[in-house]
Amino acid sequence: MRNIKIVLEYDGTDFCGWQFQPNLRTVQQNIQAALKQIFRQDITVIGAGRTDSGVHARGQVANFHIDSEMAAEKIMAALNGNLPKDIRILSAEQVSPDFNSRYSAKKRHYQYVITQVERAINRNYMWCYKNKLDVEKMQRASKYLLGRQDFKSFCAQNVDLEHHYCTVEKIDWEQKESILSLNIVANRFIHSMVRIIVGTMIDVGRGFTEVEKIPEILAAKDRKKSGQTVPAKGLCLEKVYY
Repeated sequence: MRNIKIVLEYDGTDFCGWQFQPNLRTVQQNIQAALKQIFRQDITVIGAGRTDSGVHARGQVANFHIDSEMAAEKIMAALNGNLPKDIRILSAEQVSPDFNSRYSAKKRHYQYVITQVERAINRNYMWCYKNKLDVEKMQRASKYLLGRQDFKSFCAQNVDLEHHYCTVEKIDWEQKESILSLNIVANRFIHSMVRIIVGTMIDVGRGFTEVEKIPEILAAKDRKKSGQTVPAKGLCLEKVYY
């Protein structure tokens, strides 16, 4: 059995997330269906990040094991020929048998994009939020999230996890005219974490939450203490690091 690693991008608008769900359109389901069409066998695809419904990816990584001698570049071409246009395989290569796209990953980079002016082009890849924001305060508040922290306050409720600890290596806001972007890099992300962080920082930027309240929100380990979960369409998995 050969282990094939693929890097792919997808427009998450019409997907119910990455992970297979019966009778729902997911990215994993589409790739596994394409592989079955090509190789006439059931193949399980492992993704590096289980993106939620509506979330996009520019640098998702996945791997699967196949009993075939087909060259990796031909596998990529065959997949792209059998996949819908909102999923594209960017590269494919054979890797060591023990490589696992999820568990071998060291860190992941997500970006969230906000536009403060309504747009027609790229409207499916950014959230429109028109209220004035103090970005400098948002930047200062975000720095409290650096390092290894318990992010239970920033996790969707009723998610059953062994623990909620994540190590955030980088978190930065960048303003370019009417476009505001958050870039965050961490070893792992829990359900809705980035979208809740953004919602909380929006409250800071509006003046509803003080910058110095962020450590208190973290310590509470209570979802009710943090901000709203912002829309999925502004979020994109940019890169996975190994």
